[in-house]
Amino acid sequence: MRALLENTIHLEVLELTQKLIAIPSTSSRRDDIHRCAEFICQWLTENDIDHELHIIKDVPSITVLPKPGTAPVLVMSHFDVVEVKNHLLFEPWIENGCLFGRGAIDDKYAVALSMVLFKEHLRQLKKRGGGQQDMHFGLLLSGDEETGGANGVGALIDGISTDFCIAIDGGGPELIVDKEKGILQLKITAAGKAAHGARPWLGVNAFDNLVQDYAKIQTLFVEQAKAEPANHWYKTMVLSNLHVGDGSINVVPDKAEALFDIRYTENDDPDAILAQITSSIDSKVEVLAKEPVFVSSPSRYTEILVRNFDYATVGFEHGASDARYLSQRGIPGVIVGAEGETSQHTENEHIVLSSLYQLYDRLDSFFNEIRDKKS
Repeated sequence: MRALLENTIHLEVLELTQKLIAIPSTSSRRDDIHRCAEFICQWLTENDIDHELHIIKDVPSITVLPKPGTAPVLVMSHFDVVEVKNHLLFEPWIENGCLFGRGAIDDKYAVALSMVLFKEHLRQLKKRGGGQQDMHFGLLLSGDEETGGANGVGALIDGISTDFCIAIDGGGPELIVDKEKGILQLKITAAGKAAHGARPWLGVNAFDNLVQDYAKIQTLFVEQAKAEPANHWYKTMVLSNLHVGDGSINVVPDKAEALFDIRYTENDDPDAILAQITSSIDSKVEVLAKEPVFVSSPSRYTEILVRNFDYATVGFEHGASDARYLSQRGIPGVIVGAEGETSQHTENEHIVLSSLYQLYDRLDSFFNEIRDKKS
């Protein structure tokens, strides 16, 4: 009987994930992000789950809490997804035991899983005479994680009192994440002097100046990488975008711009990194984003999770997520997730379905243990 119930619940999570994937909720499609939020709210209403829709600077997010402003444990996930050229990814399909589609692993499955998990635990509480006010966890479903999270988790987390957060947005079957790198994003602008392409000696090529400064920046990221090559837990830098001149082919460009994505650890000072770069180059430096690292403090909830996750390793991950807002506020938490075979943000995005069902069962067991300890 239990196996049949589990299969029914797993199927519900799968079908709900597929419905969410079919809504193309990218940041450029504002109507669809709102439509996805409305779909979620409708589902919650149909299942008699009290919730609140928040709209902050055109970003929809949804909270599902036991009591207003409080949840012993808060489960976070997001329903916005990254842009995609192939719109067939919004038509999910199953192949070789995997669900494919935009948001399959980042992060529509997590939204569906947490919604069904909440519904099932509420159903069990009601059978024993309880109600939503007795729930031992709540949900925060946000609509802007892929664009920084400032108007989703960043804006709402201060209004929720919680002892522990679980972000379903990373990690994997064997890894519970308690540490992620911080982000420093810069625009570097080099100046030159324009001239006709036939007389380059009359000008100064801004791109040449930018290349020289790029080489200087690279030296600031070499030594630590050489010293710690094994796990790559050191600061990194990527020149991710480049724009030179006004597009004319016969002109010495007088301006060149490059975007840099820098990731740093808890052992690095982002202000010191910025000061080093600024003092080392001649180009103008503009800070586009500076986000903190996520490092969780110890918690008994982490110990319970590890036990219910078959003693998975607790460690770090190189990406970044809304979990960074927890560190800023001293809230302990972790990041967990299913297996996506590093397909996030790719044309091959997918989730291994067996790991989806395993994650549901593990979180179900975790919350059952918390409930039983409080009973």
